Amino acid sequence: MSMRLIRGGAVISMPVDTPNPLAGSVLSILVAARELSLSVTETHLVGLLYLTDVAAVEAGHPAITGATWRLGRRGPYDPALTRAQDYVVDSELAERGDEESSDAEAGVLSLTMDVDDPLDPEAMNFVRTVVALHGGKDTVALRSVVDGTVPMVEAQAGGEFGVLLDLSRARRRRQAAALLTRARARRASVPPERDDDGVGAILKQEFLQARDALRRANAKALDDR
Repeated sequence: MSMRLIRGGAVISMPVDTPNPLAGSVLSILVAARELSLSVTETHLVGLLYLTDVAAVEAGHPAITGATWRLGRRGPYDPALTRAQDYVVDSELAERGDEESSDAEAGVLSLTMDVDDPLDPEAMNFVRTVVALHGGKDTVALRSVVDGTVPMVEAQAGGEFGVLLDLSRARRRRQAAALLTRARARRASVPPERDDDGVGAILKQEFLQARDALRRANAKALDDR
């Protein structure tokens, strides 16, 4: 896979699988954020990448970013993403800005040049959707969304930091929700059941007949003692 860069009017083709395979995923978030004029801190970047993988898996696709997500004390993480960020900055594809940010834990990352989509169109659709939905959230709100995903909920319930996050659980939740929706739709389409006319009187008569028969049987049993 390669990526075209436009620098000084010249188009440059640059591989993003090597030496850092996550560079394309990092750049994809920055491309989508630039299109919406959104700032992306390093902390936001990780959350948005994680939510992109969750969104893809929920939709029945493989994870997109290539990250190996683990449970950290501040959310999902993969140490390789730090190296990927350093790579795109050292390669002068992006820079860490000094502008003020609501996220005191990390600087703002931004592209230094126009970059073609670094991932395939389907992957970029997921990236753009996630950035549009969550890219404008502050750190606390974004963390709340991340912590509410099924893989994070289950991992946090175990209470062991460093464990791998099972993204397939997100797909199972979506499948279960789809089955529940279909079941509710079927139930709503079935007309309500109605009793036949006179069924109450018939049931009452059957009960009275059975009660009389039971009374006679009990009397006979007592007489035979």
